Amino acid sequence: MSRLNSEDWRNWIKYAERDRKEAFDALSRESWSEACSHAQQSCEKLLKGLLLKENIFLPIHDVKRLVDEASMKIEGLKELKSILSDTSSLTVHYYAARYPDAATRFKVKYNKEIAVKCVEALDKLWNYLREYVK
Repeated sequence: MSRLNSEDWRNWIKYAERDRKEAFDALSRESWSEACSHAQQSCEKLLKGLLLKENIFLPIHDVKRLVDEASMKIEGLKELKSILSDTSSLTVHYYAARYPDAATRFKVKYNKEIAVKCVEALDKLWNYLREYVK
């Protein structure tokens, strides 16, 4: 893997913002699985961007693990893990919303309630981390 530029983290944040917008748009059009998928992707990219800012890169999709890492490695984010425990449920949507039959295998039935929970978790993470991505 090539060495990361010190400003590469900003691109991750831009992509996270794009997924954030897509999650809200999908929710408004009642595309439940898309809302969950984009919410997961936005959280993953936001956390990876913050970790990259600290020269840490984890090639994973596990939002809970990214939250755990950020809370341990980034000054001022010690409470992140306890405040954002609801983000741990997002990881399944990386797979379940993207691959044929994955929702069935993971026993996920997409509906409004699940989509709203995912987008709320996304919004909570963004609101908490907003000052760190300036």
